[in-house]
Amino acid sequence: MPISAGDLAIVTKHALDDYMRNRPVDQIGTERPLVKKLMAGRKKLMPARQYAIENVRTGYGSNFAWAFGDTARSFNKRDTIEQASFPWRVALDGFYIEWDVLYAAGIRVDPDMGSHGKLKLEANEKVILSNMMQDRMVDLEEGFIEKLDKELHRSGASSTDAIVGLDGVVSLTPSTGTLGGIDASAKTYWRNYALTGIATVDLRARMETAWRACIRNGGAPDFILAGSTFIDTYAASLTLTQNTEAGKPKTVDISTGSGSSTGLFFKGVPIVWDPVFSEMDTLEAPAVAWEKRCYFLNTKHLKYEDDGMEVYNPTPPHNVRATYTSLDLRCALKTSRRNAHAVLAVS
Repeated sequence: MPISAGDLAIVTKHALDDYMRNRPVDQIGTERPLVKKLMAGRKKLMPARQYAIENVRTGYGSNFAWAFGDTARSFNKRDTIEQASFPWRVALDGFYIEWDVLYAAGIRVDPDMGSHGKLKLEANEKVILSNMMQDRMVDLEEGFIEKLDKELHRSGASSTDAIVGLDGVVSLTPSTGTLGGIDASAKTYWRNYALTGIATVDLRARMETAWRACIRNGGAPDFILAGSTFIDTYAASLTLTQNTEAGKPKTVDISTGSGSSTGLFFKGVPIVWDPVFSEMDTLEAPAVAWEKRCYFLNTKHLKYEDDGMEVYNPTPPHNVRATYTSLDLRCALKTSRRNAHAVLAVS
């Protein structure tokens, strides 16, 4: 028995809606550690003008002074907050099912609008349609997350409609350019720490310097993301020293463990390997390779926002016999303290 075009549209929308609701994107595997970390702490993007706003404290405006007796006190009006505006953008994807493909699988689509709600699929036809939908939904979800993850790594320069990603927020050239509407060349507080071309012999000392710079400006980093070359260089620079309890056996793991775990730490924070860095090198061929980089991130000051995935059925073209389903997501990446982050790169 056939299915009406209207009913098919409803089935595809509800099936995808239910699929995405029961398989939220923050449950993806550890092979995409950046998007997993960001989505684990994501916030709701509220309807507003086309920017996600973050209040940035530029100072304290103190007029502290010593006084005694009848010394006059001084007071000032304090205005220490500046707003950083990070543009949100729409990420979208979708698929369509050709009616001829369904017909070849044993399901006929009736284009008559009057048949809406009157036709019922047989049990075997429901199985066929369910299997075809399942394949497309898996492809849609995996493909969407793959692309979104890459864009969250990039600077936002790939398109006028792209969000600013990690490479823009934690820049290799932090004293140039504008981020969130604030000119980093004029505002020293709006610069992350960056150092490239680090020799192996100097690596640990430079990491200490970067760590202190982050602490000075917002607290200790809680998420360290690195590429393969940096991780190998750091592992090669380690010297194991055991001064106490020498008689007890120890297990030291400095090899890549399960998933993105490296077995390496800095100041007690795990160094996470990001496999996407190699894909970014292929995609962008940057002057400073992603595989050589390491990011010290303070996730308290690095925030991802989205409004949830919206599923709908666009009107198909008049000359195409198919049912379309679209997936949209409004999102933005922003920071409240750019100087709480750092990026390093080995030579």
